[in-house]
Amino acid sequence: MAKRRKRTPRPEKERKPVDKRKMYGNILRLLCLVAATMAVFLSYRLLLELFVEYSLYILIGYTGVATVLIFWYLIYNRGFSRKGVTVEMLPADWSEEQKTEFIADGERRMRKSRPLLIACVAFAFTFLWDVIELTVIPFILSFFAK
Repeated sequence: MAKRRKRTPRPEKERKPVDKRKMYGNILRLLCLVAATMAVFLSYRLLLELFVEYSLYILIGYTGVATVLIFWYLIYNRGFSRKGVTVEMLPADWSEEQKTEFIADGERRMRKSRPLLIACVAFAFTFLWDVIELTVIPFILSFFAK
């Protein structure tokens, strides 16, 4: 029989204190995302069921709204050009006040645009499900049809 090695005890990892405000904020954002996705998806489906003859126009309308939201999000955040920028990366001729304002403006824009991102994800999920339903599911079912 092989000898068993004694296990050396692992040092206790320091547990970081849980920021409950941040945790509840994330849970609230998740609930808002689920609610927004359900609202967009259900309104899309309801419009398709009520106005079958206008389904192409409904699809074009929802696509247009989603496109406008996505471009609005990108333009508002200035193409994410301020994300990850540090003070050292900014021009040397700027004052410290300008540098901190530049970085704070980028963070403020990202924070303010969160609801817009939630709407973009809701529309994206709706169209993803529509594509799956129209293309992938019939393709898979075609294998079982005779």
